[in-house]
Amino acid sequence: MKIFINAFLEGNLGDDIFVDLLLDRYPNHNFYTLSSDYLPTKNLKVFSNEFFIKVIRKLSLKSLFANRCDLSVTIGGSMFMEQKGDATRNFSLGKKPYYIMGINFGPYKSQTYFDNIHSYFKDAEDICFREEYSYNLFKDLPNTRWVPDIVFSMDTSNIKITNNKRVVFSIISCSRKIEEKHTGNYEKKIIQMTKFFINKGYDICYMSFSKREGDEDAIASILNKCDEELKQKISVYNYRGNRKEALEELANSQIIVGGRFHANILGMLLGKTIIPMLYSNKTKNVLDNMNFKGKIIDIRTLNEADLHEEISDKDLEYKQDIQYEIEHAEEHFKKLDKILRN
Repeated sequence: MKIFINAFLEGNLGDDIFVDLLLDRYPNHNFYTLSSDYLPTKNLKVFSNEFFIKVIRKLSLKSLFANRCDLSVTIGGSMFMEQKGDATRNFSLGKKPYYIMGINFGPYKSQTYFDNIHSYFKDAEDICFREEYSYNLFKDLPNTRWVPDIVFSMDTSNIKITNNKRVVFSIISCSRKIEEKHTGNYEKKIIQMTKFFINKGYDICYMSFSKREGDEDAIASILNKCDEELKQKISVYNYRGNRKEALEELANSQIIVGGRFHANILGMLLGKTIIPMLYSNKTKNVLDNMNFKGKIIDIRTLNEADLHEEISDKDLEYKQDIQYEIEHAEEHFKKLDKILRN
């Protein structure tokens, strides 16, 4: 079959892994997508002209591609956050059957946007959310369900996992993810935590999951605020499309301080202690579903007391049991399997 993939493929590690999992699961089908960052593979053809991709997205013309396929799959995380102009945007991917998986809904501001998405969702063949909060908003639709994040289904057997005394910080850009006003406190907290871990004998790595979303600029800004002695003790890793290399960077640690949603998911999957740094409720909602009891830092509410609060030894040793998540995550593909694995 010919399948159109609707995904956020702009050089972001988490979304790239989503598509890897989809392609690997159905190697005997032909996939098509739009991206100037994700490279073609054996069973994927990529339309990569950046100018035309921008025009297609601006004018909501993805249906021109989807209609030439047998069905479409929307796969991603925050694919349905309300942005300017979205309340009346056309989300249609044409007349062919469509499946939606791995998503959370929101944040959203207007009832018009919610109603628009509700109307779009009701005609999907299947919608599988990755957390209960989003599912509860649309559970009146008979085609909705929820299971743990798709990435929990990833096979990690070919990843070199160490237990080196090392902390990987997944850095985000506050101006891109929330509001610029949070940047100062966020950067102070990162530097304070960096010094805390160095004093405990840990090596430090600042990691960017996506250049396009400002992670690299955020790292540069934080490093500019460090003195030379501190700066020399911090390594930097920038993800540029090599998934295995990026995963092994995360795997080569004991602790992951997760700004990025999937830094936390991957950290748990790789058996690491995670310290999530929340910029939205999407990570909180997933952790709540998991009954997570570890340390959590909310960037949106940081104050002077938080900036100097230290992390306990108990926090550094906490490991989340994810056996349930591993066992159930691939259920995202349950309905699609009936079509593509016959």
